[in-house]
Amino acid sequence: MSTVWEIIGWVCTVILVGAYALVATRKLDARSPTYHVLNLVGAIGLAAYSLYKVAWPQFALNLFWGTVALIGIIIAVVAARRISAGRAAGDPGFDEQGVREG
Repeated sequence: MSTVWEIIGWVCTVILVGAYALVATRKLDARSPTYHVLNLVGAIGLAAYSLYKVAWPQFALNLFWGTVALIGIIIAVVAARRISAGRAAGDPGFDEQGVREG
């Protein structure tokens, strides 16, 4: 069983670092749901691994990391719904660089 946990730990580490690398190389947008889902999956896996290893600081870090990712997913979903419903009058938008329009 220890080998399974080690594999989970390494795979989730690669997922988190890979997501960051994709954003850093501009192959993935930091506001995209994909980025947040990768972070959430990696954080959940590493939180579970940290519990297995009884590593409380790492568990807390991954709990917070996963919470931020979940908030990012919620924001992305709300933004997508707003765009598909048409922006409300007076609601300032953002351009492709994330800069507020107007």
